[in-house]
Order: sequence, then structure tokens, then C-alpha cells
Amino acid sequence: MKRPTMKPTQHDIDTEGKPSASGFDAEFRCLGKRALCARLPKEPDTAITERGQRIHDAMAAGDFSILPNATEERLASRIAYGESEIVHTYDFEGALVEFEARYWDVDENLERTWSGRVDRHDWQPHTRRLLVADSKTGWTIPPPVTINWQVRSETALLAEAYNAVEGVASLIHPHHPDSLWEAKVYTRAELDAILATVRHNVKAIQMPNQPRTPGAIQCQWCTAKRVCPEYLAAEAALDQAIADEIQDQGFTAIIRRSAKERGQHVAQLKARVKNIELILAQYVDLMTRDMGAIEGWRLARKLTRTVTNEAEAIKLTRQAYGNDAVAHCLIFNLKRLEDLLADKGNTRREAKQAVERVLRPVLRFDKSKYYLDEARSL
Repeated sequence: MKRPTMKPTQHDIDTEGKPSASGFDAEFRCLGKRALCARLPKEPDTAITERGQRIHDAMAAGDFSILPNATEERLASRIAYGESEIVHTYDFEGALVEFEARYWDVDENLERTWSGRVDRHDWQPHTRRLLVADSKTGWTIPPPVTINWQVRSETALLAEAYNAVEGVASLIHPHHPDSLWEAKVYTRAELDAILATVRHNVKAIQMPNQPRTPGAIQCQWCTAKRVCPEYLAAEAALDQAIADEIQDQGFTAIIRRSAKERGQHVAQLKARVKNIELILAQYVDLMTRDMGAIEGWRLARKLTRTVTNEAEAIKLTRQAYGNDAVAHCLIFNLKRLEDLLADKGNTRREAKQAVERVLRPVLRFDKSKYYLDEARSL
């Protein structure tokens, strides 16, 4: 059984201990991760990582028969099919192709700073177009290509090396539930901006005392999360929130806030409700112009009936059903009676008191549910 060791792994040797694009999605999202993980023993390769390396080697060799079983052959074939679809979609037939090559970035002194092992890239010298394909052999879903630091940094690095005018960054994930592959076209200016950000972040992740930031992407496979104070605190906070919710439907979280914090929170919630109503109204407007614009939803409305002539309606009802039916349909309106008394020279307060005094035998007072009304100073 393989055990953790402090000795450099093959990956450490290949990267010369310097940052590698394969770790950027975690390290850029948690700048302190690299330093903490460096203090822990190296995790040995698992059966999953060894399988992935075999498949990548078979892809590079163009020979799937070297794989030990039909499952790995099918996975390699699926990746190859995704590659062919991307090549066809983005018109890279006949391009120069290279597999499994490591490329380095250098500083102003030509010292190596970071590298990326590129699964496959296609280069068109005549059009100066570049395609970079990163293939995933595991079951986990990688970050989407538009926010994937690994494939974007590799595309930007090769774009500079080849002086490309355009780069297509692509991901192939045969176990993805929705799509076999995804791709994004970048201009050279966009890739230069990405490369500048990568170079800045590469320096940042190697600086001491960088903050650690828990998150789904960076913590998923982190070897240090069992000892990371920030991760453990986030897990403890989540456990406490779950316990609070089970115990008293979330009131504990509200009680923990100060009176000022509660006031601010209520104001934020009220504002959010208004924003949500506005956004939903915009969606309704969009749907009226394009019935297929919102998948899984349809336009609906209620039909409201109104009487255009109340006097005539009362007359017709009396003729057909009698006075009792008319009386049953009419609704006594307290507000309109108070308005009438106010119009005759009474104040609103006097009108309301007069109506309550006269109608006390038939009045009932029902309290509504409490609601929050903003307290304003005079």
C-alpha cells in the first residue's frame, strides 16, 4: 500500500517544484492553499489518476489497444470523438497537432516561472489560429471553460509562444451529464489579459501569509482541508446553521444578530423583494414577445369580470331573483360611508368615530397578521 511521503512526486519533478496550470483552479481561488499543502506529505497517485495517465498516453500514441480493458478503451474513444467534433466545429482540419507537451512561461530574466502540460493542441500557421484541448478522464465536473484557469492559462501561454491571433480553449469531459465538450473562442487581446492575470496570480500564490478562502472548487480535492482552520470553521458554521434550522426553523441565526444588524437585514430583504418583482415583470415582458424564451414556463392570466352599469345590473337581478338576491350581492362599504361624512364637514377622525358609534352592534374588529413597517423619526 502506497503511503504519503515528503519525497517529490513525478509531478513535482516535471514541474521543478514550480506552479503548474493543473493546480490553478484551486490555487487562484485560495491564495494560501499552496503554502499550507507544501507543509504536508505528498499524496500518492490513486488508481483514478493512474488510469487517467494511461488514457492520455494512449491518446498521444494513437493506439487504444495498449489500454488494459474495454472500459478505458471506450473512454479514450469518447474523448477522441469529442476532439474530432471540436476540430470540425472550429475548422482545424489539417492543422499541426501535438500531444502531451509541457510548456513553460519565463520571466524577464528567462527564468522558468510556471508550466502547463497540454493534453493536445492544434496550430494553423497560415491563419495563426490555435486550438487547445484539455481532456478530463475522471467523474468530477471541472469548472466551465469560461472560468477554467487551467485551460485558459494554457491557451494564453501557447498563444504568446505561437504569436496566435486567436485561441480556442476547449474542455472534453466524457462523464459530464449534459455535454461531451465545451469551447470558447478568445481574441489575442483577451488571451494577453488572461496571461497577465495568471502571471500576477502565480506570484501571489508563492508569497507567504496569503489568505485561505474556502470554496467548492478549491476545497474539493485539497489535501490540507483536514487541518485548514478556514475550512474547518466554514464546516462548523454550516453544521451550526443546520442544527439551528432543525431546532427552531432558523430563529437562532436571527437572534444572534444585534438590533442594528436585524434592521439592516430587513431593509435588504425588502429591497430584494422589490428587485425580484421587477425582474419577474421583465421576464413576463420578454415572454410576451417570444413565447419560447423561458424554458419550462408559459404565460398565464386570470379573467376578471366587471359590471359596466350597476343600476341596470341591480334592476335585472331584482326582476329575476327578487330583493333578497339584490341585498345579498351588495357589499356595505365602511370607507365610502366615512368619506361621505367627511365631505359634509367632519374630520376624518370624527367621521370614523361617528360610523363606529352608529354601527357598533354589527361591527367586528379582526386583526391582521403582523408585518414590518419602517419606523421613521418625526
